[in-house]
This record gives sequence, C-alpha cells and structure tokens, in this order.
Amino acid sequence: MGDIFSDLKRVGALKHELLSGQPSDRQLARLAGVSHGTAGRWLEGAQFPQDRDGLIRVLGAIRAEAAARGFLDCPADNASGDTVAQLLDADRWNTSFEAERKRRAQVSRADTERHQARSAMEGEAVRARLAALSDPPRPVRAWSARRLGVHPAIPGHPVAPGSGFVLPRYVLRPHDAELRTHLSAAIADGAAPCLVVVEGGSCTGKSRAAFEAVRAVVPEDFDLFFPADAAGLLEALAADALRPGSVLWLNEAQDYLVGPDGEAVAAALLRRLDRDGPLLVAATLWPDHRESLTATVPFGTHDSHRQARTLLAQAHRVVVPRTFAGSLEAVRDAAWHDPALADALRTGTAELTQVLAAGPDLVDHYENPHGQACVHGRALMRAAMDAHRLGATGPLPLAFLEEAAAGYLDAADRAVGPDWFTHALAYARTDIKHTTQALQEVARTSGMGVEPGVLRLADYLAQHGRRAHRADCPPLSFWEAAHRHLTRPDDLASLAGAAGRRLRRRWASRLWFRAADLGSSRAMSECARWLWAEDREAGERLARKAAGKGDFSGLTSIAFIPEHTGDFVEAERISLLAAAEGGTFSLRRLSERRLRTGDTVGAERNLRQAGDAGDMEALLLLAGLRWQAGDQDEAKRLVTQAAEADDIEGLAQLASLRMMDGDRDQAEQLAGRLMQQGSARAWNLLGDVVEQRGDLDEARSVLRQAADAGDETALARLAWIAESLGARGESARLLQEALQAGHTDAVADVAVLRHRIGNGQAAEHLAREIAERGDDVGYLRLAEARAHSDDLAGATAVLQAAIEGGSLEALVRLARMHEKAGDDEAALPLLRQAVAAGRGDAMVSLALLCVRADRDEAEEIADQAADAGFPEALSSLADRRQEAGDHEEAERIRRRLAAEGYADALIALAEQSAREGDRDEAARLLVRAADFGDETTDLSLARVWKHGLEPDGLPSGPWSWAELEKLGPDGALV
Repeated sequence: MGDIFSDLKRVGALKHELLSGQPSDRQLARLAGVSHGTAGRWLEGAQFPQDRDGLIRVLGAIRAEAAARGFLDCPADNASGDTVAQLLDADRWNTSFEAERKRRAQVSRADTERHQARSAMEGEAVRARLAALSDPPRPVRAWSARRLGVHPAIPGHPVAPGSGFVLPRYVLRPHDAELRTHLSAAIADGAAPCLVVVEGGSCTGKSRAAFEAVRAVVPEDFDLFFPADAAGLLEALAADALRPGSVLWLNEAQDYLVGPDGEAVAAALLRRLDRDGPLLVAATLWPDHRESLTATVPFGTHDSHRQARTLLAQAHRVVVPRTFAGSLEAVRDAAWHDPALADALRTGTAELTQVLAAGPDLVDHYENPHGQACVHGRALMRAAMDAHRLGATGPLPLAFLEEAAAGYLDAADRAVGPDWFTHALAYARTDIKHTTQALQEVARTSGMGVEPGVLRLADYLAQHGRRAHRADCPPLSFWEAAHRHLTRPDDLASLAGAAGRRLRRRWASRLWFRAADLGSSRAMSECARWLWAEDREAGERLARKAAGKGDFSGLTSIAFIPEHTGDFVEAERISLLAAAEGGTFSLRRLSERRLRTGDTVGAERNLRQAGDAGDMEALLLLAGLRWQAGDQDEAKRLVTQAAEADDIEGLAQLASLRMMDGDRDQAEQLAGRLMQQGSARAWNLLGDVVEQRGDLDEARSVLRQAADAGDETALARLAWIAESLGARGESARLLQEALQAGHTDAVADVAVLRHRIGNGQAAEHLAREIAERGDDVGYLRLAEARAHSDDLAGATAVLQAAIEGGSLEALVRLARMHEKAGDDEAALPLLRQAVAAGRGDAMVSLALLCVRADRDEAEEIADQAADAGFPEALSSLADRRQEAGDHEEAERIRRRLAAEGYADALIALAEQSAREGDRDEAARLLVRAADFGDETTDLSLARVWKHGLEPDGLPSGPWSWAELEKLGPDGALV
C-alpha cells in the first residue's frame, strides 16, 4: 500500500477513466460538506483531507458508483494488483489516514522545536536591537506618570518649592470606562494592533486618563515605548522594535504628526498597524490639532496631512470632557483624603483638572501684572501666545521673545534700561502654585538637561490666547522677530499662512521666502505660485525645486492657470515637469478637463504620460476609455500592466477580465493574491461578472468566497440572489448572518431593492430587523428611496417607525422633508424634539425656520444657536431685521456676532457704514475683519486692498514677489 496521496491519485484516475468522471467533483464536495473544488484537489493528491468522515463519504460514493457498474472486482490499475474494492476499502483508508496524521504531528513537533530554537536566537537579536535605540523600551510598570507627561497638581497645602511631584487621587468619569474597554480589547491574545486617541483640551486630564488606563489594564510583561520625538519614533519603527506585546505612548501626538517627519511617521504607523498584534498605540491629542490634521483639503491643493488623516480615521477616539459635571459627588468623596482635590473644589468650578494644573492662576498671572517688570513679562507671554495661536509649535528662541515684545508695549514702558529682559523673563518664569510656569524650559530631545536659549509656552496659556486674542493681529515687531529669529521651516510656513489670511501679504511673502530658504518644499511651492504671475521663469524654477523635494503643489498650481484659460499645451508642458519628479496629479486633472471639452485624444495622451510616470490610477482610467472606445485588447494590456505593478485596483480589474474571458482559475488566483493583501474587492468584482452574465449559481459560489474574505456586501448580495431564485429561507439565513457580522449598510441595500420591485412590506420588515440591532440605516435608506420615487406618505411612515425606535436622525430628516414640502408647522415640533434631545444641527434648522417665518421666538432660538456655536441663525435674523427696516436692531445683532468672533458680521457692518457715508468706520471694521484671519472672508477683503495691509492695519504700498525673491537670509534686499 502506498502513501495516502498516491492512493488518492489512483482513486482519482479510477474515477476519471473507469467511471467516466462520476460522481462529479461538485457532487462529492456537497457530500463531504466542503467548498467546490476541494474534493477534486483531494483526488489529485494535492490536498490532505482534514475531515476523515468527509473523505470516507467521498470514497463510499465512488465505491457505490463502481458497484452499480459491476467494477468492484476489476483491477484498480495496471501495476498494484489491487482490485477496485480493495482500493476503496474503508478500513484501508482509516489506517492510511491515521498514519498520515501521525506523520504530520511528528513533523509539526520537529518544526516547533526548530521554531523555538530560532525564536531564542531571534530574541537575542531583538533585545540587542532594542537596546541600541535612542529611546529604548522599558517594562510598562517602570514608567512614572511624571516621565510620561502627566501634569503635576497643586499640592493643596504649603510646601517648599521643588519639593515633589504631586499626583492627586484619580476620580473615574464615564470616558474612563470607554477608554479601558478599548485598551482591554487591544491587549487581548490575538488582537490586531489598535490606535486609541484620548482627545481633550489643555489641562483636561487626557494624559492622566491614558496613564491610569494603561496602568489598570495592560499586563506587566508588556513593554512601553515613549519616543522623545518623531525621529526616535521612526528609528523604532525602522528597527521593527514595536513587537507584539508592546505599548507605544504618544503624549501630545501632534508633536509627532506635524512637522517635516509627520507624514513619514503616520505612514510608518499605518504599516505597523497592518501587522501582528497585540500592539497598543495610546495617543493624546488636542481637539484643534485633530481638526487641522483631519480637515478636508480643497481640490487641487497640496495635501500635507494625507497619511495623518488616514491614520486618525481608524483610531478609537475617546473624548475627555472639560468638566467634572456629573462626577462631583465622587470628587467630594475623594477630597476627604486628598488636600489637592479639596483645594480645587473650594474654587467652586467644575473644571477641576484645570485648577489642579494651576490654569486659572496662570491666566491671572498673565492678565494682571503689577509693576513695569511684570508688564514686560506679560509682553513676552503675549508674543509667545501669538506665535502659538498663529501656528508655531516649536520652542521659541529667547531672541525672538525679546525683539517681539517691543510692539506690545507703549512708549513709557519701552523707556527702560538694558536689564529689562532679565526681569521680564523672571516674571514670565515665576512658579505658579509650585506647579507650572507661563514660559517653561524645554527638555533635550535625548540625554539629560534642557535646550539652551529656548522656552515653550504653558499649554493652558496657549489655549487661553486662542480664545482671548482671536481677533488681534500681532504688531510689526512680532513679524520682524519671527523673520529674523525663527528657524523651523514649518513654524515660519504656519506664520506665513496666518499673515496671508489676515491680508498682511507682504509679511506673508517674506516669511514664505524665509521658510523656503531654510528648505521648506511647501514654502517653495507657495512662493513659486505667486512668483510665476510676475516672473514665469523664476516661478517655474522654484516650483521645480520644490517638486524635487516631493512637493508638487507649486507645479500643480502653475499648471492650473493655463489649463483654466484653455492653453492646454502650456498646461501639459508644466504637468510633465511635475510628472518627471513623480507628481502626476496635474496630468490626470488636465485629462479630465480635456475630456469635458471633447478632446479624447489629448486626454488619453495625458493619462498615458501619467501612467508612464508610475501612476497606476491613470493607467486604469485610460483602460476604461479604451474599453469604451471598443479597444478591448489595449484596455486589457493596460489593466495587466497595472496588475503587474501590484496595484490593488489593477489586480482586481484583471481578475474581473479573466473571469469575463472564462479563465476562472486565473481569476481566483488573482483574487487570492488580493485577499492576502487584505482586500476582498476582486471577489466582489468576480461576482459582478458572473451575475451580469446570468450564471447565478456561479455568482453565489464566488460571492461566498467574497464573504469568507471579509467583503461586507457579499452576504447581502447572496441573500438577494437567493431571494430572486425563490429561496426565501436561505435568503433569511444569509441576511441574519450579515446582521450578526454588523453589515447593516449592505442589508439596507436589500431593503431598498425590495422596495424597488414593489415589495414594500418585506422592505419595512427588513428595516425593522436592522433597527432591532440598534442601527437606523435601514429605515433611513428606505425612506430616502421612497421619497426619491415621490412616495412621501411611505417615506413619512418609515421615518415615523424609526423615530418610535429612538432615531434622532429620522426625526431631523422628517422635519426637513416637511420643510421642503413647505409645511413649517409640521416641521417645528419635530425640530424642537430633536433640539431637546441634543441635536445641534436641528437647533440651527429650528432657528432658521423661526427666522424665516418671523415667529415670536425667532431671536431667542437664534441666540441659543449662537451660544451653541452656530451663528448662522443670528446672521439670518439680522438680515431679516435689515430688510424690515429695523437697522438699529440689525446692527445690534451684528455687533454681538462681531464681538464673538464672526468676521462676516463685521463686513456687513462695514457695508452699512459705507452706505451711510462713513468710509473711515467702514475701513476700520474691514481691517478688524481681516484681523480675524477667517479664510471665508479672505477673498472678499482682498478686493478692497490691492497690495494688502501692514501689521498696523494701514494699506500696503506696491511690492512684488519678484522683488522679495532677492531678499537675503537676514531680510535685507540684495
């Protein structure tokens, strides 16, 4: 008797030759309970059957077929001497199966021993590699709260300066349970790597919450990495130091994600999160930093945070509230045993973490200086606040603070002796409650000690500056000092952008050129964009230099100008310059414009040029155009080229083409390659192909594989096919499987399909099943479909059902549907109900509706909306009052909006002053609007002052970017 694989091949040959291929492989697969093709691979000797019983059933079916044909006593082959009956004897196969199973177990044990030996050697190598890092890991319990960046607290009793690090008792709040749930899931055996972002403002307790959660949840045998800076993090990632069983601690994550290495850090972290876990990345982040990192980038502009936005999109976000509202009783209980908490409670505020970190005292120290030295110290703080407010994130040189301070002082306060800066610095560095200082020393990025000659602003004071001085433009001394003393290109670029938004364009240009001179590719592109209008050769030269450093926004912007005016030849020439450096966006954009004008030949040429530069998306777009033109061979060649470059979309489309050509094996191989890369897209495309050609059995087979590969839509599509074939029971089972997997969106698609074929009752039944899982998407999608088909009564009924199930979104949608139909009276109670439930957007809709209908409560509701951060309603109310002739009331409302920081209200007031003939007041109001730096008002204000404004608000005289290009590093013209 041979080994099991050779015997299986003999059985396969016997079935093929003696039994004419019967039973079929598909019949045998069903009999064994395995997928189609598996039984055939058994009989090819290509796969070991894991299920003994399934194998015996397959062999029994073949034996029965042989018996029916009278072949049991015939020779099984020409060499062995076995009969068919002997070859298919069940006892023989049980013995053979057991022998192979034992052999595999022995091999597995040997492999395990080799693996253990190899792991021991690898462990030594890993330990050596970790020890060589600039920021090596340490056991998680070896890190103190102080070392991990947790704020010290007020001691709550008299202490000698520098007597210790005070950490008050920790009081749990609702967000702590959420945070610890995420951490527990992240460190479980077999868990995938996980990023958890703890978000909150300055001194709200986010670092402490993360520290306490890690200490409470993470096992002692985990290591914790705390890189000092982005370079240290990149070093650790390059060394593969973040092994399973690790915690990466990123306190103030913006310090790693903003700056020249920020995108590299985000990309490297994304790659690590795609690998083995458990690995916990615990990060803290301010809300405004998250907003800037995740903001949508306008079309055609440089996307400086693409990787960071992708990274943060997959994070578990836990928001730490500013206050202890709702938890004060627990604080009072803890305060009996903690003098720091007791001291914080005595202030009467619920913002206890801010008090504990001495935040209010810092503000008082800044706002209420006593004596000339203190006033000078306040000027230093104010300069630092403005720098941080306008985007500078790095440490601030003392020389910058000293020079910038002059503009914040009047003549009398500037008439002082040479030692004024020493005394001012002493005031700005005064210990507040033995806890913090307004201007703080900066630790070295590695080793011991502090960085000489620089200071950083306290977080709480930086946040206060954003609120208190939002409408202020810094004085001339600030911009001069920044140009002369700041050396971080990113800080200079941020200040340049802030100056430009405030129409201080001449200073914006100087700072952009300074940043470009220090190597900022972003600044080079910005300078090139403006310079090109005055000196095309110089602008293009600078844009090409930026592209060589990886920033293509300059060339992209320059190419857009001739493209917009229809000079496609010039646009193509500039786009090719970018493509030569690897930036193909301009060529793809140009191809779209050419298509819109009917220039298909030019569009295809641009896409081919982009593809030649390595842009696989362009190749696939070109393939689509060729397919539409009937040139299938060229389309296939282009798709194959993209696939050979391992482009995911190219592989998926090539799999689809192979299936269309009938080469299922090749199609499935390609789909399998994609599945190994974490994408089930190819399986879904294969399902599309076979479904469209009407082979529903084949479609079900492919979509089952798509579902097994993790495609969220596949189960629902299988259910719909089963339903269309009349297999209601199978459809119901598949839909339940999809719901249990959380694929509610895909199941909602089936509800909409049921609606489209006229089965409204079944559609509502499925929407209700989805709602029972806690998701209103089924009702919402079904209501949308009914409204689209003008069945407003049906849409209303579905939304009412969702509302009864607690859906606030359905409440708002039904109200807006009534509004659209002109039935304000029906919309009002629904909007009020949504507002009472906490929907802020409903408050805006309610306020605008009340204003439009001129209801008595319009102003009250608009006030509430403005207080909640939605000024649109008050602005609309002012317009309505203006139209009604009540100019005094309109002005009062707009002045209130202006006081709260809304530049549009200032522009409206300026227009009114101009109409009344008071041009000086109009100009003053417009300057104040410019000082806000609001991007939405920048363009309208730019038309007022051709050359921009000076820091003092006076109009600038003529100047040019070409002239500024000749500035030397010290700012002097050369």
